[in-house]
Amino acid sequence: MMCQMAGTYGDVLGSTASIETRAHEMLDALGSRAASSASAICLWDPIARSHVAVANHDYPDEVIAHLNTWFIDHDPLFESMCSRDLGALRWRDFPDYRSTYSVTSVFTPAGFDEGLSARLVTADGSYAGTIHVNCDDPRYPSDDDVREINTLRRQMADHLDFSMRPRMVAELLSPDAQAWAVDGSGRTHLLRRGDAFEHPLDLRLVSDMAMATQSLGVHLRPEATRWHDGSSWLHTRHIATSPRYRNDSLSGVILISRAELPFGITPRELDALTLAAFGLTNNQIAGRLFISARTAGHHVENAIVKLGASNRASCVSLAMSWGLVSGRILADLNAASVARELA
Repeated sequence: MMCQMAGTYGDVLGSTASIETRAHEMLDALGSRAASSASAICLWDPIARSHVAVANHDYPDEVIAHLNTWFIDHDPLFESMCSRDLGALRWRDFPDYRSTYSVTSVFTPAGFDEGLSARLVTADGSYAGTIHVNCDDPRYPSDDDVREINTLRRQMADHLDFSMRPRMVAELLSPDAQAWAVDGSGRTHLLRRGDAFEHPLDLRLVSDMAMATQSLGVHLRPEATRWHDGSSWLHTRHIATSPRYRNDSLSGVILISRAELPFGITPRELDALTLAAFGLTNNQIAGRLFISARTAGHHVENAIVKLGASNRASCVSLAMSWGLVSGRILADLNAASVARELA
């Protein structure tokens, strides 16, 4: 029986189905092996910095809300699991737990008389979320049920971790780049530091990178931008992602590499070229950069020569294809656009 169920777990976690589907199927497979009145898998979203119940089998909404908030922040059983790196814990494994707020005010009123929770931690030590099992019979979960979940929790964490797919995208597309997951509001989560970086980049800079292209139409949004972190130039790729579950906070992955500006393009030429790419005339470029219209024209003409373009339009096209777009200029354009909308 155990070998057959192990195969079932492997089939579920190794499938290409969505995270929600795999989590529900995992609870189904677990339910045929371990007794429960209700069970749930709640995953940690590192961008939104909150827990999401991706699979809930028979918990009332108020219990799920408790498990994803007060329980995670204040419950002594969960705190003990965190501080002592323990596996699955039942109420009866924890002294005086039945007198705690979780039991007296949440679990017992919901009809439960025993329960179990376990943290899901990946092989590299990353926290992925929790699994909860509650029963209306105080004899369960049994010792065998605890062992079952402890055997599975590492595998579940590795396969259901919200960061898994973004990390795979980053490693496939640019193995050496610093990689960040971002949402539509500019919130970020570091996926990988990158071999070329001694430390993660400043959070404010990465947030600016995330927001620089947000308000642009899809046809205007460049795939890459250039930034300077105070010590060197950075080449930033913006990769959109499809939702992993309903109301997914992830909107994309940013891949950041250290790379000097190509073709001998100067920082000022990059700024002028970016403004030209978004339709500004030499006079308008001059106003943005606080230079004369003649100097603005020279910057664009120099860029045309350096890129080997035949005219301004082809130069702009080449610049976009090479990611020669100033992220800082885009951020300023977006800020000005937002200000006009609010005026």
